[in-house]
Amino acid sequence: MTNRKKKYLKPILIIVLITVLILTITGCEDFGTFPAPEPPKEEPEKPAPTTFINSEDRAILAVYEHLLSLAESHEAKTYLAEFSAVSDNWSAKSELFKDGTSIWYVVVNMSGVETWEEKLYWQQAGWFVYQDGKVIPSNRLEANALRIEADLQELSLPPEL
Repeated sequence: MTNRKKKYLKPILIIVLITVLILTITGCEDFGTFPAPEPPKEEPEKPAPTTFINSEDRAILAVYEHLLSLAESHEAKTYLAEFSAVSDNWSAKSELFKDGTSIWYVVVNMSGVETWEEKLYWQQAGWFVYQDGKVIPSNRLEANALRIEADLQELSLPPEL
C-alpha cells in the first residue's frame, strides 16, 4: 500500500468502527439485549378513604361490616347469621358532643318481642360509630355488644390441638 492509501485508511476505519458500535448498541436496545432504562412509572394517587358515616343506614351498615370482620371462622359466621336473622330492629341516632363533634349510636332492640328464645344479650346491644367508620362496642345496655363481639372472636379462634 502506498502512503496515500494508508493516510485515508485510518480515518475510514475509525468511522466504520464508530458506526458499528453505534448500530450495535442501538440494535441491542431494540432487541432487549442491552436494556434501555425504563422511565419511572407514575402511580396514580390513591384517594383518601371515602368512608364517612353521615346517615343512619351507613352507621348500621358499618356495624354489620365490623361484626362480619370479626367472624373469621365458619362457626362465627353462622353465629352472626343467626344473630342477624332474629335481630331485625336496628336504629341509629347521632349524638352531638359539647365540642361540636358527633358520633353515631347504633342499637339493636328486640325487647318488644314477648317470646324471646334466643340468647338474652342478643335482645339489646349498642355500638358507637365514629364519622370515619370506626366501630366500638358500647358500654350501655349491659355491654351486650361486647359479649356478642367476644362470642365472634371466641368462635374464630383456631381449634386447640
